[in-house]
Amino acid sequence: MTAASVLPAADDELAQRLLPIVMADPGKAKHLAEAALRDARRDGDPGREAVALRALGLVARARHDAAGAARHLRASMSVARRHGLKVHEAEARMSHALILDDLGRPSAALKEIDRAVAELHGPRRARATMQRALILRRLGFDHQAMELYRGALRAFRTTGDQVWEARTLTNRGVLHGFRGNLKQAEADLRAAQALYNRLGMATAAAQVEHNLGFVAAQAGDVPTALARYDRAHDRLWSTGVDAVSLLDRADLLLSVRLLPEADAAIRAAIDACTDGHLDSVLGQAHLMLARHGLAAGTPDESKTAAATARRVFQRQGRSVWMARARVAELAAVVALGKANRGTLRDLRTVAAHLLEAGWLQPGWDALLDAAQLAVDLGELYTARELLTEAGGAAKLGPAPLRVRWWHIRARLELASGAVAESVRAATSGLRQADAYRASLGATELRVRGSAETAALAGLRLRLALVHGGPASALAWAQRCRAAALSLPPTHPSTDPVVARHLTELRRINGELAAAPTGPQRTSRLLRRQRVLEAEIRRRSWRAPGSSPNAVELSLPTLATALGERVLVELLDIDGRLHALVVRGRRVTHRIVGEIEAVRAELESLRFALHNQVLGHAAGGERLERRAEVLDRLLLGPLADLLGDGPLVLVPTGALHALPWGMLPRLRGRSLTVAPSATIWLRCATSSTVDGKLVLVGAHSAEQAADEVREIAADRAGATVLAGDRARVEPALTALDGAAIGHIAAHGEFRVDNPLFSFLMLADGPLTVYDLTALRRPPGLLVLSGCDTGLAAVHPGDELMGLVAALLNMGTATVIASTGPVDDGATRHLMRAFYGRLATGLGPAAALAAAQAAAGPRDRASAESFVCFGAG
Repeated sequence: MTAASVLPAADDELAQRLLPIVMADPGKAKHLAEAALRDARRDGDPGREAVALRALGLVARARHDAAGAARHLRASMSVARRHGLKVHEAEARMSHALILDDLGRPSAALKEIDRAVAELHGPRRARATMQRALILRRLGFDHQAMELYRGALRAFRTTGDQVWEARTLTNRGVLHGFRGNLKQAEADLRAAQALYNRLGMATAAAQVEHNLGFVAAQAGDVPTALARYDRAHDRLWSTGVDAVSLLDRADLLLSVRLLPEADAAIRAAIDACTDGHLDSVLGQAHLMLARHGLAAGTPDESKTAAATARRVFQRQGRSVWMARARVAELAAVVALGKANRGTLRDLRTVAAHLLEAGWLQPGWDALLDAAQLAVDLGELYTARELLTEAGGAAKLGPAPLRVRWWHIRARLELASGAVAESVRAATSGLRQADAYRASLGATELRVRGSAETAALAGLRLRLALVHGGPASALAWAQRCRAAALSLPPTHPSTDPVVARHLTELRRINGELAAAPTGPQRTSRLLRRQRVLEAEIRRRSWRAPGSSPNAVELSLPTLATALGERVLVELLDIDGRLHALVVRGRRVTHRIVGEIEAVRAELESLRFALHNQVLGHAAGGERLERRAEVLDRLLLGPLADLLGDGPLVLVPTGALHALPWGMLPRLRGRSLTVAPSATIWLRCATSSTVDGKLVLVGAHSAEQAADEVREIAADRAGATVLAGDRARVEPALTALDGAAIGHIAAHGEFRVDNPLFSFLMLADGPLTVYDLTALRRPPGLLVLSGCDTGLAAVHPGDELMGLVAALLNMGTATVIASTGPVDDGATRHLMRAFYGRLATGLGPAAALAAAQAAAGPRDRASAESFVCFGAG
């Protein structure tokens, strides 16, 4: 062994003491290294000085400061070189090679690590070899990297070097993850984490926890991935902003269409790359930006970002990542409508490159891009070839990839004239989509179905309508709409942390609503409010999923439950409004008209309603005209089918916000609105709740307290929480298990975040999250306030709002408003409603009768209320 391979004992002792601390606690390591550096310079000890400078370089890298790391490591090499300390210099060079790679100079990094390997022997050479494998992996030489990892692991296990064994397992686990070998990835990372925990290296163990989240994300297990990312973040926040972690999170958020959150993570990652000079990650950030642009419907921006990413990767010689960027670029070309057969050839070429490199999921994705384009271009033979090549995606890929494969297969079979095969493929794809949706516990994730799933559902519905008839279409419509509301509810407010945050939100709201505070205090409160809301959402996303709940609608069962009612289910198919009308055991299909014309009139009606409630003189006439036009557009084509009895309406899209009782043909008619026929049936056949009447009236609405007292005067035994007693916790306690609940308060629909829509009680907002604490929600719940019946509508008519949450939790019927209401008019309506309810009428009929009795000045507010659910 040459002298160059020996490190003096004192220097080795310092290195062995400092370097593991970098992986356990970078902050502590920094203080110790700075102290060691001062002592070494004072004592004129160049060996210890070089070791301390190297440790400071590694601390800077742990804190994502590549430029600072490079400066310390160059200083370490310089000290070692001046004093002929070859081992010191080689070890600093080994670390410097990684920094060069971080700085986006992989070729220089490879030369640097090769120089280090040449100077080192034994265990130190094994460490340098492991670092070389990491650089090769980033350059796309996966097979060579894997071989080097195997050799390094053997060496470390032989010498008992557990720190470097854990590092090697971590790096190999990440490589397995990128290549889709998820079981091997999980095994390596679990073993690495166990070693780090045994060695007391908390920071390194937390980094492995993040990598385990990455593996879960690759498998499509969103709740597990989010939980692991959050645990890692909570332990790593002191090390600074990590661009790679942000991009991993952004990738996951994109997969569940949390687009604003994904965009924020990507922008933060780009800033972190810029601040830390991490050019090696910058290309990945621009690639993620390109993918976000495609999801957000901005293909021009996507194409620009993808081209930027490709140029960065080309400059760095990273061929696999160049191929991934090229796929994104070509996908943007397709989205722009500019694709041709040349685009198809290019997609096929880059897909082959990715698969040859062992990157299965990106390769399959590229093949599916090509197959979809081939179907669009009429190249059906080519499309079939491509689907066959991507067959692994249908069996081994994560759920979204499997759904995509089956969707393209269904389109291909339909284009080929094989209708039965198309039906089978679409059905298989929707089965995958159902299972994936069920795996997401959080309502917010469940309702944000992918565009792919929505398109597949639309295709299956068209097939049912054209080839199966109206009854088949009705049955399939239940699989294609409001599916999230058919799954078991989750209860995020039972999480103690969420419960504490909700309590703090109410306190903040109380401070903001109290005596005016200074602008700085108000700004601080609003910032804290945003932080709390974001944290509540993040924690709710971790909720575990459930088993898929197959939605099968039996027409005889539905017909029996309907009795004399007529059910009208509206569907938006390719921009045209269709109606499926169930009367008795007969289902009739009608084309109603163009959805855009209806949407425009609805916007005009809602504007007129707002003006009328505010007391603008011309509002009433304009409101009446708009209602007449909508009546003609929506109900005219169905007039002969509706009869004059009770109605069940299942709207679509923007029509969920229509105050249906304003339409002339529906005035005074028993009417209930439901998210789907299946959900109506579930609500209508749910067991009756026996219990008390609970009335809650908060001062946030001027006449709310008087409203509930007047109702209570006519209903003996009612529990009344009015004025200052109308607080969130007492209200929830009283409502749990009640037969009828009534909350009169100022209501607000949060367009920015529907699950924070609320009714303002005495101590703050009662939100959708708060309502999830109810274990036995009232059978009938009246939400007497403005906008309490509004919902955010996502693809597939998935709904988020107060009413949707209550129906999902088990409330059979909800009375709520779809617009602004006047306090006095609402007070009169509610007293009349309960009077009709006491005569034995059901909620829908009682509401219709109370609305019909409203005076001209109260009519607009009265007719804003809608009966949802069973009726």
